[in-house]
Amino acid sequence: MRDLPGASLQSNDNILVQRLKLGESEAWGELYARYRRRVFRFALKLTQDRDLAEDVVQETFLKMQSGIHSLEESRSLASWLFTIARNTIYSHLRRTRRNGQQEDADEVSTVEDTFDRLVDFPVFRLVQRHIAQLKTEYREVLLLREYEDLSYAEISMVTGYPEATVKWKLFKARRALAKKLKPMFGSER
Repeated sequence: MRDLPGASLQSNDNILVQRLKLGESEAWGELYARYRRRVFRFALKLTQDRDLAEDVVQETFLKMQSGIHSLEESRSLASWLFTIARNTIYSHLRRTRRNGQQEDADEVSTVEDTFDRLVDFPVFRLVQRHIAQLKTEYREVLLLREYEDLSYAEISMVTGYPEATVKWKLFKARRALAKKLKPMFGSER
């Protein structure tokens, strides 16, 4: 974790995971309350589809509950949940492509989330729109790093990419975003 509050959250997560492994349903509710919004935000920003994002949240937490005994103690719950969410998203996208329902995941219409509607700052909305236009592989690492505050190692665990690849994709995502925004803001260099 990057800072002390995160480390404290990690140890609290470990306690809740142990309680869940012992069959305490209240622990599931606490973990759901703690991570539901983060998983939803990640899924929504990756898929650009509110209904799919809600389905991903539900599937993620059902899979968490059924697979909790496979979670290794050395792995953070957050990175494990984002891995489940990511895999669920890609499974869904593969299924819909096979069924001819969707041509390309990057062509899904943009859906503004509630936070975006509440924060009506033109610059914020512009940045969000350009993030949504990034290639999925770049968008996911950028979201996990900048919005979910995961370390490179955690992003590596979520995506299955080596850390060097995570850093490269993050670099490419930031460069692509800067290139898209440069005409609007000019160059400060």
